[in-house]
Order: sequence, then structure tokens, then C-alpha cells
Amino acid sequence: MKFALVYQYDPTTDGPTEAELPEWFTFDDDVKASGAFVYAEGFHAVGAGRTLTRRGGEVVVADGVAAQTGPVVAGFVVIDVADMATALEWAERVPTAKYGSVDVRPVVEWNG
Repeated sequence: MKFALVYQYDPTTDGPTEAELPEWFTFDDDVKASGAFVYAEGFHAVGAGRTLTRRGGEVVVADGVAAQTGPVVAGFVVIDVADMATALEWAERVPTAKYGSVDVRPVVEWNG
């Protein structure tokens, strides 16, 4: 079963540092070696993005992303493991969990 480990943090209170890079490298190596790894990406800072809304036929594009304060999504890792318990074990190892949070979400898999 596939799960997305979606990690986020509040940049106004804490955030990633260069010092955690070795933890990310270890996590990356371990999840790949286990065979659970499917796909992963991280995101640039919120200021690099745009937010698009479409209401009543009007499209509005704003600089930045919708969450300008509070937690922002920093990236995700998709894994393929037996169950939620195993996915939670991997989520515990995501370095961002130390100062942010990790949502563990089952991925919809379409047959067809």
C-alpha cells in the first residue's frame, strides 16, 4: 500500500538547517535500501510559489502560496509498505518531525 509522508514546519518558529543534511542522507539511503521508496520531492520556499484561485469565472494568481503564516509543506516522500503502522515508523525517521510534523496519508491508487 502506498503512503505519502508529507512533511511541514512553521518557518516563523523553526526550520531546517545544514546540520540535518546527514540525517536526510541516512533516511534517503535507508528507505531506498528497504525497497519501500517510490518517489520524493522537496519544495522551494513559499515565496517562490504562486497561488491560483478561480471563482465565478475569474482567475486570480497571487505571489507566494496560500499559507503565508503557520506551517508550510516542505516536501513529501511516497513509500510502498504493508500497512499504516509501517508507514508511521518511516514517518518517525523524517528529520522534519523533530521541529515540524509529518502527515501520513494513504495514496489513492486507480486501477485502470
